[in-house]
Amino acid sequence: MNSVFEVSYSWNKEAIPTGGADPVYMMVEWRYGAPAKRLRKIAPKIMSRDLELLLKPEFGVQLKGIYGCRSKETDIGWVLRLGDVLKGESKQILLEFAVGPHLSGKAAICSAYWSTRKLKQSQRVLLRREQLYIQYTSHLGMLRQPEDPKVEKTIKLNETVPLLKQALRAYERGRIEEGSEMLRRHADALLIEAARKQDMDYFTEAEIVEKLRYHYGITFTTGHHNPQRAMLGE
Repeated sequence: MNSVFEVSYSWNKEAIPTGGADPVYMMVEWRYGAPAKRLRKIAPKIMSRDLELLLKPEFGVQLKGIYGCRSKETDIGWVLRLGDVLKGESKQILLEFAVGPHLSGKAAICSAYWSTRKLKQSQRVLLRREQLYIQYTSHLGMLRQPEDPKVEKTIKLNETVPLLKQALRAYERGRIEEGSEMLRRHADALLIEAARKQDMDYFTEAEIVEKLRYHYGITFTTGHHNPQRAMLGE
């Protein structure tokens, strides 16, 4: 049915060691109905407004990072604001957890509550509720399995925004070479991934980083933005 709200959860690793792991990543994807076609002749239909995901981590589990949406910690858990949902449009976020030791087997990590507002109403409706689990093991074969490539890619691409913020702070404080080197290393790492995996998304991301490095280089080496030159009255 096209009206079905679909959600998928993917861990970056098939299993984690019984001693626990930090960090562990989960990619969450959702959509209403069949995947959207790239070319649309009409505007996509809004299926729900103000979608929210409430996450309640289990005891001993920390939700350390939320990437791709606005979020807020409350008394009952973390509220993730995901915006409107268009028919057939797929969206995703990345969650970073720290989990403690546990016996081998499946263990609960957190509860997830999806809710939305009815169209043209303020009432919030619960769409689905589920418990999320992870597999603990001491089996070396399982622990050595490669990471999920889709989740690994999402992790790598989500490193760009916090790194840009960190580099920008360095530029603003006059540490031009430090900021430039941070961006250069990240762009190089993305290019290596692009070549290794033959994935143009990595190449596109590397291009964006290099363009910003060039832009920041010009902007922050002018007299107006260079603190040392400004102090000398140049």
